[in-house]
Amino acid sequence: MGGQRSDGGPATERSDWRPCSESADVCAPRVRVVGGIGEVEAECWNALAGADDFYMSHEWLASIERDRVARVRYVLALAGDRLIGALPIYRLLYEGGTFYQNQRFRTLLGIEGDHLVAGSRLCNRGGVLLADDLRADVGEQTVRVLLQAALAVAEGEGLHGIVLPYLPAAQVQRIRRAAWVVAARDDAEAIVSGASVGVDAYVERLPKKRRYYARQERDRYAKAGWRSGVEPLAGCVPEVARLVSEVNRRHGDTVPDFLLRRIFRWEARAVGPRAVVLTCRDERGALVACAVDFVWRDMLYLHAVGLDHERLRDSFEYFNLMIYRAIEYASEQGLDRLHLGLVTRAKTLRGAVANPLWTAAVLCGTAGRAPGVRFVDGSADTGM
Repeated sequence: MGGQRSDGGPATERSDWRPCSESADVCAPRVRVVGGIGEVEAECWNALAGADDFYMSHEWLASIERDRVARVRYVLALAGDRLIGALPIYRLLYEGGTFYQNQRFRTLLGIEGDHLVAGSRLCNRGGVLLADDLRADVGEQTVRVLLQAALAVAEGEGLHGIVLPYLPAAQVQRIRRAAWVVAARDDAEAIVSGASVGVDAYVERLPKKRRYYARQERDRYAKAGWRSGVEPLAGCVPEVARLVSEVNRRHGDTVPDFLLRRIFRWEARAVGPRAVVLTCRDERGALVACAVDFVWRDMLYLHAVGLDHERLRDSFEYFNLMIYRAIEYASEQGLDRLHLGLVTRAKTLRGAVANPLWTAAVLCGTAGRAPGVRFVDGSADTGM
């Protein structure tokens, strides 16, 4: 590794990476900051990403890197030339959605100023990536140097610190052992487990009343005459973008079709065969409903749902695509879990479990404080 990028930052030469399987028992990881995910071998990066970390995967980060509303850098921790930890950091130039806006973070955490966003974007899960074979003390030191390097970037740009949105409990614990943190309960993610048994067995496990309604929803869909299929995202981007845009407009999101087409094309290229679309077509082959999903490890990640509301047949298309047909596909592919995004009552009624998520901030000027956490409004008592 070595040299300089064209923008003046340190660069990596991928031929210098050591095999990802080498052990790493070192106490002083080296830090590098690079400006593109392509400067890191996908195999080495993804070795840090577990089954719950698709939105921290090389593929996903490559897809959102093309979005020019944020400037991204990747903080890397290395033992020798082996990657043992990583943290993407984003300087938001503009954010159309509310989920990642600095004003939301200020209100949620009771902090001031603007911050770098660390972890990931355009999703509902993030954190700090860390090799799973490190000693506890090495892991803590690795997280510490990653956070310190990210804070140095924030301070150099006149910002107040870094914010890590949508952290599961294990990530909050990982960060609080390495730095002083302000954290607040934010939302929850919806997870379906046991999909590998197939949809019939899954429905039989639901409580009696919910089992009755699930059977009714599936039966109504089966009798509606839809042509169901599984298609690669790359082959149906314009149709998918149109239907997803319609759903978004109904929820107050005004992202135009042409921009969604661009985003889905980026995702199709970066994520490749992991990006699949569960489709619902009418007798003429026109797409009426769809669900965009990503396959990662043992989990199927729901990314977006599209519906042509004027042509639906009151056959629970949304729930069939999001849950029942997703379970069918997961079972066929040997997957065991579904990630359905942020939790809703409709998802939990159909068997999803709500896993709490937190958002945390590490502020500039706190390097001298002992590691720990201050929870806002007693949120430590709600699932930590």
